[in-house]
Amino acid sequence: MQLFKDNNNNLAYINIMSINSNNNIVRFFKSTIVVASVILSITHVQLVQSEVFAFGIHEGYQYYNWTRITDIGFWTYPEAEVLELTKRYNVKLWADSGLPDQKEWLDPAKRKQFAQAKLEQVKQYNLTGGVFFDFEGALNKAAEKEAYTALAKEVADALATVGAGIFICVGGRPTYELRDYNYTGLAMYSEFLFIMGYDMHFWDDYTCVTKGTCSPAEASIKDLDAGITAYVKQVPSDKLLLGLPWYGQVYQEIVVPWNKGQIHYADTLDIINTKGRLKSKTLDKSSQTWKVECNGKCRDDKAGGIIWFDDATTLKPKYALAKQYQLRGVGVWQMSDAPLPDSKGNDPYKQERNDMLNALYAWDQ
Repeated sequence: MQLFKDNNNNLAYINIMSINSNNNIVRFFKSTIVVASVILSITHVQLVQSEVFAFGIHEGYQYYNWTRITDIGFWTYPEAEVLELTKRYNVKLWADSGLPDQKEWLDPAKRKQFAQAKLEQVKQYNLTGGVFFDFEGALNKAAEKEAYTALAKEVADALATVGAGIFICVGGRPTYELRDYNYTGLAMYSEFLFIMGYDMHFWDDYTCVTKGTCSPAEASIKDLDAGITAYVKQVPSDKLLLGLPWYGQVYQEIVVPWNKGQIHYADTLDIINTKGRLKSKTLDKSSQTWKVECNGKCRDDKAGGIIWFDDATTLKPKYALAKQYQLRGVGVWQMSDAPLPDSKGNDPYKQERNDMLNALYAWDQ
C-alpha cells in the first residue's frame, strides 16, 4: 500500500496488486494525474480528509510547515507574504462573515440580502474557502434556532455558485453554555463544524456541572471526549474539526481558584525558566493538562499564582481524539501563540515551538 497526496491535500491510499513483467511503465492515478513508468493494477482507492485548520496566523508564518496546513481563518485580511504561501500550497482562505444582529435572521429578505453581501465578499477578497459563522450566544427560542439554520442555508447556497462555502464555529460540547443549536441542520449546509475545544474551564462553561467534567483546565480531555461523543450522535464525523488552545489560564487561590485570564504559552515558558519563580509543575492526569504553581505571583504585573496550560505532551492525546472518532481534521486557536524568536533573533523555545507544531501536523499519524 502506498500513500499519495493530491493538490487538495487529500490523502489517497492505493493498493498495488500487480506490476507487469516488462517493468517499463508504471501507471497509477492520483486524482486525474497519470504518471508513466510501470503498469500498476489498482484495485482500491480511498480518499481520506486530513485537514489542519489554523486561526491567528499573524507572526511566525515563516516557521510553519505549509504543506500540512489546509485552511486558515481570519478577521483581518492576511499580509501579502501569507497570501503568497496560501496560494503556493493551495491553502483555503476563510474570513469571518460578520453576522448581523440575530433579530434580522428571522426576516427572509434580510437573510437573502446578507447572503448576497457574503457572495460579494468572497468575490472581492478571493476567499477560496468562503466565510465562517462565529456566533457564540444562546438561542432560547425554536424560531431563532430555525432562523440560524436558514441563514446558513441561504449563505451556503449563494456561495456555492462560485465554488465556496461556509463553516460554523460551535462550542466544545453541544450544550456548552446552554446553546444547543440545530447542529444537524447546520452541518447539512456547511462544509464542517469547527468545535472550539477551548474556553471550557469552569469559569467559562458553567454547564460542566451537569456533566461532572468541571476543571480549571482550558481543555480537559474528559470534557473534549464528552463533547465529541455528543456531537457525533447528531453530525457525521467527517463534518467535524476539533480545535484546541495554544494558551493557558491563570488562577488566584482564595479558597477556590479564581480565574485571572489567559496567558500565552511563551510567557508560561518564561515563568517556568525564571530562577526562583517556579514552585512546582505537575501533570493533572484527569484533564491531561499541566499545572504550574509559582512562588508568589506568576507575573509581577498581575495577580495569580497558578497556571494551567497545554504543550505538545498534553495536546497529543487530545488531538488523538480526532483520529479516534474519525473526524475531518483538527485546528488551533491560535497559531501565533507559538513561541517565536525575539527581535534580536534569540530563539530559546525553538524546540517547544516545533513540538507544538508537530503535534498538530501529526494528529492523524
